[in-house]
Amino acid sequence: MNLDWNDIHWEDPDGGTIVLHGVLPTVVLPNGMRPRISWHGLGIMGSSEEIEVWAEEEKSEVEDPGINLDSAILNGGLDGLYLEMLAYGVEGLQVGKFPDPEPRRLHKAAVNHDRAVFFAEPDMDDDGWADFLGKEAKAMTRPLKLARIVFTSRRWRKGIKKMRKHVVEQPSREPDGLQAASALAATWWKLNRENSEEELNRAKDLRFAGRLRGGLASLRETHGDDAVLLVPIQQAWRSSMLTALETLPYAESSSDGAPSENEEE
Repeated sequence: MNLDWNDIHWEDPDGGTIVLHGVLPTVVLPNGMRPRISWHGLGIMGSSEEIEVWAEEEKSEVEDPGINLDSAILNGGLDGLYLEMLAYGVEGLQVGKFPDPEPRRLHKAAVNHDRAVFFAEPDMDDDGWADFLGKEAKAMTRPLKLARIVFTSRRWRKGIKKMRKHVVEQPSREPDGLQAASALAATWWKLNRENSEEELNRAKDLRFAGRLRGGLASLRETHGDDAVLLVPIQQAWRSSMLTALETLPYAESSSDGAPSENEEE
């Protein structure tokens, strides 16, 4: 697992570059760790419905600051554990923020500069994706998988201990809390993956990688081989996504286009 802080630049043999920019869910990255490259389009590791979810979370935060974090912690499970330990155990960073700050910030930048936005996850009207989600839900509700949920806290403690060897020291002059946040986020991601099946995880990565390649292919129509697709992605997810990209899955068209200001509100 690659938990270093450098972005991964994957060059598509057909032209252009996909930049996997590591982020930590609900964590505001320091200014010095934000992308300083020129990019032409943004890849969101979710469906087009994500934009509406972000807008709703922003509205609820205005009405009742912190309500999304409190609700998520109360709901328990892996999400609750991650957010609780992040909120009460990490210092020197803004954490537990909704909507997810780094993807949302970059999305707003794309809107403001009329840059195309692509979605790695298909929408629910995609029959193939709906079928996949059904298989994933079935895998997660098998008796042995459900039994593991009972021991979530124990799995979490063991996972954190194992994750320590993968943690990379934060860049110079950046807050120490980044290491702790990185370990927590990676543990959360790994345990969530284990709740499914590896075959399904690989299939998801391949589908997402194909749609990212499709986004890059669209950008090449305007920017040629210099096209750059920036993808804010969970830091721990980058390794498996890079592996998927390197298999050169079919470049699938995805929802794209610079969202209008109406979609932003």
